[in-house]
Amino acid sequence: MAIWLPAYAAVLSRLPQGALFPVGAVVVQLALVLATLLLPEQVRLWPPTCGFGYWDEAHQFWRAMLPLPYLWLILAGRDLRR
Repeated sequence: MAIWLPAYAAVLSRLPQGALFPVGAVVVQLALVLATLLLPEQVRLWPPTCGFGYWDEAHQFWRAMLPLPYLWLILAGRDLRR
């Protein structure tokens, strides 16, 4: 979590005068992190202690899920005016 504070500070420092911080991006990121905490233990990304957990199964799950963000970007970037 602490790593995101400098990232947000950098974004805030580069915003034009009077522009609001893009809160929606923060909400989506927080929701995604919280959703990963609700996954079954075998595919959970955040094991309780370092070196303990189902890392092989989790890596297989996340590798299988990797195309989803790309698919989302492709769908979100479509020109709907055509």
